[in-house]
Amino acid sequence: MRVTQKMLSTQMIRNIQQNYRTLSQYQEQIASGKAVNKTSDDPVKSIQIMSYRSALVETGQFKRNAEDGLDWLEATDKSLDDLTQVMQKARELTVQGANGVNNQEAKQSIAIGLKALIGEIGDIANAKIGDRFLFAGTDTDTAPFQDGKFVNINQNSLSWNVGQGIYMNVNVKGTEIFNFQADGLNITATIEKIAGELELGNNPEQLLGTLDKQLNNLLAHRSIVGTNVNRLEMMVNRLDETEITTKSILSKNEEVDLAKVITDLTNQQTILNAALSSGAKSIQPTLVDFLR
Repeated sequence: MRVTQKMLSTQMIRNIQQNYRTLSQYQEQIASGKAVNKTSDDPVKSIQIMSYRSALVETGQFKRNAEDGLDWLEATDKSLDDLTQVMQKARELTVQGANGVNNQEAKQSIAIGLKALIGEIGDIANAKIGDRFLFAGTDTDTAPFQDGKFVNINQNSLSWNVGQGIYMNVNVKGTEIFNFQADGLNITATIEKIAGELELGNNPEQLLGTLDKQLNNLLAHRSIVGTNVNRLEMMVNRLDETEITTKSILSKNEEVDLAKVITDLTNQQTILNAALSSGAKSIQPTLVDFLR
């Protein structure tokens, strides 16, 4: 094949344009700090980077879910701690009322103290985190304790997605606390029964066992909450580690090695200058030059 002046010029321009494109790519990498600025730069690496970014977003959402679940559980544990103190106070008053030296006036006074605790139980039953009721199941917009009674019957669990296919229950069903039946009585009915016995002048000692059953049930649920708190804290720590690892891998794939790119840029500038110099020499002669 005969190589013509036009072919030589076309090839030279193509090579110079390629050099400019490569030079532009290096300059863009230095300016942005990223090794890949568009998919065409490196299709395989671009897909990997998008995958890592997607994983990072997903991990961040799982972490926020876990932290929200922790807030819910910690608020629940605080409320159950308050309820435990109320129940222990009720037991102290019951023991005091069962003392045979109490006259009727003293028993009436103790009964008033016990009835006051029912109001405190109602406040705890209607505890909130933000604008959501803790002990209302999934019906978090409606107060579960109304008119001196726990009226909520919602048995649904609230679960948070904290990992791929991992869901954690974060709520305690209010019905299992405030409507738990011990000897046919729920938590408020037990205290009302004790207060009623004292008002009648009777000894409430036989109801101590019922009160203890309520306390034991309460402590059992607090233990479950504590276990779930530990699990979620471990999950948050694991998600933190995953987030750090993913960011590190993403950085290695996405961020540019400035020292290497600057060196490549310098080399490319040298190559471009050589190409321009060589091209100028190769297209300089014309037909007139040969006719002289």
